[in-house]
Amino acid sequence: MKNPLHTVGVLGQGIWLDYIRRKMLTDGELAQLIEADGLRGVTSNPAIFEAAMSGGDDYDDAIEILAHAGHTAEEIYWELAIDDIRHTADALRPVFDRLDGLDGFVSLEVSPHFARETTDTVRQARELWARVDRPNVLIKVPGVREGLPAIQQLLTEGINVNITLLFGLPDYRQVAEAYVAALEARLARGLDLKSVASVASFFLSRIDVLVDPMLERIMQEPDGKRKKLAASLLGQVAVANAKLAYQIFRNVFHSERFDRLAAKGARPQRVLWASTGTKNPNYSDTKYVEPLIGPGSVNTMPMETLKAYRDHGHPQNRIEESIDMSLKVMEDLCPLGIDIDAVVRQLENEAIVKFVKPFDKLLAALEAKRVEALSEPLDRQSISTNGWESRILKNLAALEEKKFAQRLWSGDASLWKKTKEEQRQIGESLGWLSAPERMEQHLVDLTAFAEEVWRVGYRHVVHLGTGESSLTALAIAQSFTPGEKGIPFTVLDAIDPQTVARLLKELPLEATLFVVAGQSGATMEAKILMDLFFDRLRQLKGVQAGENFVAVADADSPLAVAARERKFRRLFLNDEEAGGPYAALTYSGLLPAALMDVHPGRFLARGMHMARACGPEVDAAENPALQLGVTLGSLAREGLDKITFLTSEPIEAFGLWLEQIIAGSSGKEGRGLLPVIGEALGDPTVYGKDRVFVCLRLTDDHDPYFEGRIDALRKAAHPVIWLDLDDPHDYGQEFMRWQIAVVTACSILQLNPFNQPDVQESKSNTEYLLNAYRESGSFPGEESSINEGTLRFYGLKGPGQATDLLRHFLRETHMGEYVAMMAYLPETKETRQILQALRMHLRDSLKVATTLGFAPRALHSAGQYHKGGPPNGLFIQFTAEDAEDMVVPGASFTLGLLKQAQALGDQQALQKKGLRVIRIHLGENLPAALEELYELWTATLGEA
Repeated sequence: MKNPLHTVGVLGQGIWLDYIRRKMLTDGELAQLIEADGLRGVTSNPAIFEAAMSGGDDYDDAIEILAHAGHTAEEIYWELAIDDIRHTADALRPVFDRLDGLDGFVSLEVSPHFARETTDTVRQARELWARVDRPNVLIKVPGVREGLPAIQQLLTEGINVNITLLFGLPDYRQVAEAYVAALEARLARGLDLKSVASVASFFLSRIDVLVDPMLERIMQEPDGKRKKLAASLLGQVAVANAKLAYQIFRNVFHSERFDRLAAKGARPQRVLWASTGTKNPNYSDTKYVEPLIGPGSVNTMPMETLKAYRDHGHPQNRIEESIDMSLKVMEDLCPLGIDIDAVVRQLENEAIVKFVKPFDKLLAALEAKRVEALSEPLDRQSISTNGWESRILKNLAALEEKKFAQRLWSGDASLWKKTKEEQRQIGESLGWLSAPERMEQHLVDLTAFAEEVWRVGYRHVVHLGTGESSLTALAIAQSFTPGEKGIPFTVLDAIDPQTVARLLKELPLEATLFVVAGQSGATMEAKILMDLFFDRLRQLKGVQAGENFVAVADADSPLAVAARERKFRRLFLNDEEAGGPYAALTYSGLLPAALMDVHPGRFLARGMHMARACGPEVDAAENPALQLGVTLGSLAREGLDKITFLTSEPIEAFGLWLEQIIAGSSGKEGRGLLPVIGEALGDPTVYGKDRVFVCLRLTDDHDPYFEGRIDALRKAAHPVIWLDLDDPHDYGQEFMRWQIAVVTACSILQLNPFNQPDVQESKSNTEYLLNAYRESGSFPGEESSINEGTLRFYGLKGPGQATDLLRHFLRETHMGEYVAMMAYLPETKETRQILQALRMHLRDSLKVATTLGFAPRALHSAGQYHKGGPPNGLFIQFTAEDAEDMVVPGASFTLGLLKQAQALGDQQALQKKGLRVIRIHLGENLPAALEELYELWTATLGEA
């Protein structure tokens, strides 16, 4: 059976919904109403928003974000309402375009406090029109006496207006004529007429609600004639009044006067039936719909009425039926002593009050939520520097004196560097400070996109790529379980053929969504993986392969171009002033959180909380991020530059993000902070005096053994910083804390935190090696190896056995240096366990800091520090033969060859810097070779 709502549209009436709330924008309900029911518009008012924002938790994260951004309760209301209206307008935009601007509108009402204030109404209507910035929005203005001049002025300016609170016929005629007069004024000025839209909202059920009790009282009188007349009018006045209003509509907009305007493109101001929900349970639930269907009209229905009409509506053009009867109904009120003009004035005054009360109630509720948000505690931070306090306090005072916080938030690049070029680049990289507030407006869209992805049947997400674009996603993916409609999320930042082949085998590709992300453009690895999986999906889905891909990219980057050419499901455009690890609170982190259904807004809210605590007006001594940054920078200047993180197991993945932001930002010009991630907690005797310990713990993770070891470190005079997190959503706070802390430390070290000048050489070497291999079939310049069993050692110097040479190499390590282990191997649990054991032997035997990273991730996270930081590292690469290999689509090399070229390219870059590097090749049988290496390693270190 045909949907009655569709038939209403065919008869020339637009069906609108008198309801809005954020959930229906994000869960697909509005989209479904548009598609299934032919919905053509949405209206809102303060009472609707009060019910939406005060009930449930749809808006809580956004309220917290805006509260920490310093907004008042009323400012928060307008931010939330405008956001909802904007997204509703976007949802209705296809309707607007398809109908050439005739329908597809959403309405936003000016403050009800301005109902009797002409000047304030005009001012706020202009502001709302500009802020929503959509052609298919209508600004609602009450059609009271004081509103008429405002209505005509706004329409003359080209602002679309929904005139509301119309109850009487004279008022409606005045509004219709004001619209015509505004169009005439525009025509006289040579302005466009077609783009101006307006509706006049004529209220119905409230008339019967007021008049029916009057009639019922008359029906109790002894006069039989009056009783009979009153009974005949019961429940008839509102519809009769509306039918006569429609006659005015026809007279005004089918006149010679309007015909002259229509010839220039003007459209009639449609009459809109409002308050069409039935209040009296004795009346039909479609009472104010059935008799008022006709061309050139709109009916905006509450959700209950819309559902009722969908279920049992009987659409027919009835608007001009029984006009004489309608005239008689209105005339018969007079002999009964019912003054319709007085009824209208009463309803008008009551309606204003009925909107003012919920508006004020909503502001009170928002104020309570705002205060609650501001009272939430920050993550707890304690710093014990054990003898370095005076120097740290001196540097903190120096930052206060030069107004560091104020200059940071104002974008003063001279805090880091003096040259114009570096200051230009730094100045373009500070957008992350305000990113959380900007991203709040995208939460509805992100949540709606995630809902859409779930609804169409995707059940896996794979994030393709390495480095800056993947580590935030990796931290979130490994710290959360997907929510009710969340999709399992895998980060593929490896290019070894074994890992890629396993995913290809395990994943149902057609039900998998692939996310490709990058700032200036996808990394080489991301592009290769994108091409590989796109090629497989094209074999399955042909030209529709792009439906399975999403890109996060700069507007004109090669990745964005590829996304458009391949018709990706979605292209999210980066905030170009918030790049690399500083993009954590943009799409880099929020898109994974949305797809996993783990409340992306909470990350923003908590990030804003930290931003406010570190704001420009906060004293340095009270600013947690400045305190942390000054501590790290000051200690690094004294040689304590190995920042050793000890994290609770559920949030260990957060360390990978920390590693990149610290190493990539600070490791240059021979200085920097080395993040040490994943070292097991040891006895104080295994640590050198170059360590600073950061305990990143969950508040409910109480471990007496761990806490005892930390106390021992403090007693051994090691600086210890302790941070408590309530749950992984506190990453939002920590992203902002560490971003500010790192740039503060870089200022103390006089480093530009936003460039990575030393990473390109490894990339260039890799490209050169691949080109050389394509021409000759081998990599040039490979060193000869020293063999020990199945192991081959490259880079060991001098004659003798591998064990002796390895021992000599390791003995070159001195206090204050570090050993970096880089594995060009499949990242399996077993491989990581053995390499971690080797690492702990190194740490405990040599008493130096150690790092362990799997390539190519390690190249992007710590590669800048390795080649640009202090030249005091020993580097050990681990490579192996690939059990299987895979051709890269459109390239002349395989994944295995690319991995080999990256290892050799980075080795050459390190050697060119004069750094000590060896490579241990583990052959074809990786598990056996690792066992063999472990035995040799322990023997070597046991004698070291």
